[in-house]
Amino acid sequence: MDVEIVTLPCGPLETNPYLLIADRRALLIDAPPDSCLPVLDQLEHRNARLERIVITHTHWDHIVDAAKLRRETGAPIVAHPFAVPRLEQPRPLLGELPFAIEPAPPDELVQDGDTLDFTPLRFRIIHTPGHTPEQISLYEPSRGWLFGGDTLFPGGYGRVDLPGSSMDETIRTLSRLLELPDEVVVFPGHGPTTTIGRERPWIEQLVGAADR
Repeated sequence: MDVEIVTLPCGPLETNPYLLIADRRALLIDAPPDSCLPVLDQLEHRNARLERIVITHTHWDHIVDAAKLRRETGAPIVAHPFAVPRLEQPRPLLGELPFAIEPAPPDELVQDGDTLDFTPLRFRIIHTPGHTPEQISLYEPSRGWLFGGDTLFPGGYGRVDLPGSSMDETIRTLSRLLELPDEVVVFPGHGPTTTIGRERPWIEQLVGAADR
């Protein structure tokens, strides 16, 4: 069965929400500011029903429209247990934002090693902390897809100078990603896609330096 991936960069930081559509069903990964209307338009255009909203991590640029989309579609919100406090009481990381963030407590919790089914896909949840303690990535081995939030970008990784971030955790997370095949396509929270193979050289160098 074909699965369409619709990328809709939204909000002031051009965060990527990913809308996966298969047989008039849909799965959304992250819900940045100003994503609600584009997502609803895509669902209407394809006559698709949103089944889940998965939050990779709780930074404001990934969650602002989550509660609104749940209200509009009835789709449950899925996140890691560590995300609960920040989804129940969201707040900006640094300074103030020119808009409020509506609470979006999750309806379902997933942890490392859990599976999330979206036929014909079967995602394995990988806990990928570092950028945030609660960050998760969704790995689909049969398609070779990894939706990683801000875990891994072309040539880099999510910031580790923010409250709750950790360089040590980031290195451990990246070392886990080295276990994935080179051909795995990485769909990051910002910017273009990459592959594990393309990023492997600098990740191996970073992890090796940390081990010395």
